[in-house]
Amino acid sequence: MIDRRSFLKQLAGAAVLAAVPFPAFASMQGGMKTALHTDTRLMMGTFVSVTTYGLGESRAAEAVAGAFSAMARAEALLTRFDSASALGQLNTAGALRDMPAEATEVILAASRIHQRTAGAFDPTVLPMLEAMNSGADAKEARALVGMGRVRIDGSSVRFERSGMKMSLDGIAKGYIADLGTKHLLRAGVRDFLINAGGDIVAHGSKAGKPWKVAVENPGKYEGKTAYPAVCALKGQAMATSGNYESAARGTSHLIDPLGRTGIRPVSATVIAPTAMEADALATALCVMAEPMAFIERMPHTACCLIMPDGSVHRSSRWA
Repeated sequence: MIDRRSFLKQLAGAAVLAAVPFPAFASMQGGMKTALHTDTRLMMGTFVSVTTYGLGESRAAEAVAGAFSAMARAEALLTRFDSASALGQLNTAGALRDMPAEATEVILAASRIHQRTAGAFDPTVLPMLEAMNSGADAKEARALVGMGRVRIDGSSVRFERSGMKMSLDGIAKGYIADLGTKHLLRAGVRDFLINAGGDIVAHGSKAGKPWKVAVENPGKYEGKTAYPAVCALKGQAMATSGNYESAARGTSHLIDPLGRTGIRPVSATVIAPTAMEADALATALCVMAEPMAFIERMPHTACCLIMPDGSVHRSSRWA
């Protein structure tokens, strides 16, 4: 489940592509100067872009810079690749008494989604992932998996078993995109799109039209480039997870924490009210036995699933 987009994958391309141009431009509309402003930076092992519409260049640049600062502060807390980060300290010591509020918020959200998905989403699968990547036997590591063994008491977080570790890769990127969204809204920006390596948040419109995003084709390595689905987003978030990037390299980065077998989607795209929710649910759907039935029970949520045979399945609320 965890580490669902490796650094190399992110550099190769995002799973959900924003259908907006990267270069900034200015135009005259109704006598008022409007602008499409985009800034792109490397964060969380991927390219993160923020695009605003309808603002002057200086105001847009200031608002976007502030959003990136907020996202960078959260990234420093939630990364598992830095032993000095809040998550790194928790994984090293097995407990952290003064977990920063942002990290606690994400861990609590992960716990709620773990329960909602009946264990399909579980950030504590990191020991299994490390065992598989090193060629070790994953059976012992499986005994360390279980979000139910994570104790959260105020700002204190601890693992019940020695050797447990947590990765927030399957939810943190969405959370960080939501943070950028909150900053832009507080700054008075109403028309914008954030693309955090495929985790997308869209608000308002671009020249009066909804922001459009496309789902990447899992068969791109076989020369299949047609988009399986294109969707217009307004005040919504979208995220995609899948096995196809790693499958092309002979590895798998999605792990079912419950060890189930069967036919699973090669790609799952979720539309939800927040990027954090879309991020985690997209991960969970890829290991569920009945992902479509699950999403149909979720209000304000939709999904697009691509199966190993190439068939595309959309939920009833898919726009």
